[in-house]
Amino acid sequence: MTALSTMEGPGGFPTAGPPPSRPKDSAKPEAPATTPPADQNSLEEACAEFESLFIYYMLKEMRATTSGEGYGGDSMQSKTYASMFDLEIAREVSSQRGIGVADFLRRQLADRIHKIEAQNTEKTVDFR
Repeated sequence: MTALSTMEGPGGFPTAGPPPSRPKDSAKPEAPATTPPADQNSLEEACAEFESLFIYYMLKEMRATTSGEGYGGDSMQSKTYASMFDLEIAREVSSQRGIGVADFLRRQLADRIHKIEAQNTEKTVDFR
C-alpha cells in the first residue's frame, strides 16, 4: 500500500481499507442466537469500520480547531501527514477496545435484525 492510498478520497472519506477486526471481549453481550454467524461477522465488521471513521472525523475536526503551527506548519505535506496519522490512530483505537460506538451499534442493529426476522417468520401465506 502506498502513502497515497491513505489519503482522503472524494467527499473527504479515507480511501484506505477497513480497520482491522476487533478482538472479541467475553464481557460484551452477544447478539441474539438467531442471527447467523456470517451476518454477525458482517455486522461486527461494519460497526467497527463505522467507529473507525467516526474517530477519524472526530480527530480531523479537533485538528481543524488548532492553529496549524505544528511540526510542519500549514504546508500540504504537514496536512497529508496529519491526515494519515489521524487515520492510523483511528484504526488503532477502533481495533483495540474502541470508544463504545461499535458495541452500541452492534447491539442496536442486532436487536433490530432479530425483531425483523421474528416478524418475517410470524407471517404466513394463505393460498386459499
